[in-house]
Amino acid sequence: MEKFNKIKDKVLKLFKKGKDGEGKQVSSNHYLTGKEIRAISKANAKEMRRLEKLKNRKCPESEYITEMKDDNNILEIENLHSYFFTDQGVVKAVNGVQFNIPLNSTVGVVGESGCGKSVTSMSIMRLLQGPSGQIVEGSIRFKANDYKRDEKGNFIPVYERDENGEIVYETVTDKKGNPKLDKDGNPLKRPKQVRDEEGLGKYEMEERVFDIAKMPIREMYRLRGRQMSMVFQEPMTSLNPVFTIGDQLDEVTLLHVPDATRQLAKKRSIDMLNLVGIAMPERVYASYPHELSGGMRQRVMIAMALACEPRLIIADEPTTALDVTIQAQVLELFNEIKHRINGSILLITHDLGVIAEMADYVVVMYAGRIIEQGTASEIFHKPCHPYTQGLQKSKPTMKSSGDTLFNIPGNVPNPVDMPNNCYFRERCSRCIAKCAGDYPEMVQVSPTHYVACHLYAEKDN
Repeated sequence: MEKFNKIKDKVLKLFKKGKDGEGKQVSSNHYLTGKEIRAISKANAKEMRRLEKLKNRKCPESEYITEMKDDNNILEIENLHSYFFTDQGVVKAVNGVQFNIPLNSTVGVVGESGCGKSVTSMSIMRLLQGPSGQIVEGSIRFKANDYKRDEKGNFIPVYERDENGEIVYETVTDKKGNPKLDKDGNPLKRPKQVRDEEGLGKYEMEERVFDIAKMPIREMYRLRGRQMSMVFQEPMTSLNPVFTIGDQLDEVTLLHVPDATRQLAKKRSIDMLNLVGIAMPERVYASYPHELSGGMRQRVMIAMALACEPRLIIADEPTTALDVTIQAQVLELFNEIKHRINGSILLITHDLGVIAEMADYVVVMYAGRIIEQGTASEIFHKPCHPYTQGLQKSKPTMKSSGDTLFNIPGNVPNPVDMPNNCYFRERCSRCIAKCAGDYPEMVQVSPTHYVACHLYAEKDN
């Protein structure tokens, strides 16, 4: 009992107030007073109201139409800050992230749990849970293939033209195929629209660049699902349990494809289920999510993401819950689809083996920041940052010896109160005196390889 009381006294001291140099009562680092919590809540509420107002504003397109810095990229993230406002303080989940996704490539994002990978992907899709989760600063430039619109905001059809460049007209018919007549008894005519293989009318398209971070949330509906889509980590929490698979797949086509009918939506949904390798797609189409296995549900999520052939697919740990055999099939499917739709993939995972097989470029995140990025070959064969080296050592290989795997000692800093110096300093085995100073800047090691570490800043100088 005496030993227990001593331990209790030590713990309580952490939460007791102390005195500063002038003898005034102050709270410890482990304790917030009611007054401090109220002050934090008041400041957070004011900032959240401001950001929510920006999110729901009505504004001209000129406010969020921009240009890419490099035309070879489909997505450019610059100085992205995504925060969560809590009663204990502001959690800087993504704190100045900056990287690009080139056209027709796969970019892998790796790091420990809680490093900001999923929050980065949610920020791109504008799916952060408000009002506490907000994009506070930065740019997310996305190159979209958008529909042209007239002065009234309607899509502009593509019409058939004859040899002289004149628009071809066709007779308007009713549901029975009989021609409609005007008041004078003459057949009604209308311009003949060009149609694709599925019989859908074509509309004029144009390539435009949107700054997603500055777009009103309502305008995101034109991009999300059609231009960019996401495969979530756990399909059972993403699929609605009270609707059939067919209903949920059809909804994507009906929402994003102009003039789509239910018959066309069903045909496209079954084609998508076939594409992702599901046997008996008609049966799965009529099933509910709980009637499918985990691997089949994940394939359904992939089919849903691909229904409108988006330019960018974000896959947030799509193979974590799958066994090794299904995992290999899903990864092979992603590679096939990338070439089929001529798109790009942002792949988020803990598995370095998946990254080595799939990714062209790798981004390593730690505590909300990017600490190293480069090609897959550079990151795996010439890792620079001690954290990246630690991640690779912690992965079991055929050459691994000993009973225990390597683990990086220590813990990630408190996200509410991050230090001004290198976040990895307390856990780093190669720490130098300069690491106690300002946070290291990105150093270019090669044309495509960058690292945020003072060890290489000294060499660079």
